[in-house]
Amino acid sequence: MTSRPKVSFIIPILYLERPLNKKRFFMPRSTIKDVLNDIEKNVTTDYEVIVIANSRDKSLVDFVTTDPRITKFVLNSVNPGVARSWNIGAEMSEGEHLCFVSDDVRIGKNAIEQLVSALDSRSDVDEVGPRGDLYENGKSLRFVGITEPEYTDVISGFLFLVREVAYWKVGGFDVNYTPAGCEEIDFSFAIRKAGGKCLVLPNLDITHNEYHGVSAHRTNIRYFESEIDTLDLHEKNRSYFLKKWGIEE
Repeated sequence: MTSRPKVSFIIPILYLERPLNKKRFFMPRSTIKDVLNDIEKNVTTDYEVIVIANSRDKSLVDFVTTDPRITKFVLNSVNPGVARSWNIGAEMSEGEHLCFVSDDVRIGKNAIEQLVSALDSRSDVDEVGPRGDLYENGKSLRFVGITEPEYTDVISGFLFLVREVAYWKVGGFDVNYTPAGCEEIDFSFAIRKAGGKCLVLPNLDITHNEYHGVSAHRTNIRYFESEIDTLDLHEKNRSYFLKKWGIEE
């Protein structure tokens, strides 16, 4: 019988290559191909890769269905949003730890191993990542974990690891944040409410090339049969988050 993989990488993708943000045309633009290359080259722990493709674009479908580095995949005919995609990936996972990864992240040597080691060696920690924030009244105060490991209120959503048992304990990600935004903040709040801690590790070789993502410029996002402007989406999700957690503006 094959043992469980140590890590399940869960990667939602909407495009094989993200649309160019013309205001940041000079900044690097990463793709799912880069993520898979980095995992194959730089991750030594046992793992599986789960990709949730949220469109039926032919180039995307052809890539996802044929690339041998992808262990499991889902082909959605519509975009169900980030939270649902992460939940779908978790349902399919077999790993001890779930690693949720954006497709615009670069992963260097020993980064994932350090995050895994932190989870395995600290029984009080249920979520780890390369960047975190302290929060007060629903607002970010400052980044933490710059020079040494540090507990935090929120782990940033571009890459983070969570114990599988902790994921199920809190019931996964809240789909009310569909299509995107604030679901990772909500999840860290849920982890801490359930008694776990969130930990940030410094100096990890992980880079987020966020310049061409939807949070980097104003645009419209299509999901299911709807469409929403990113500014309206931010206000909607922020309002829901504050109400859910009893935070007064």
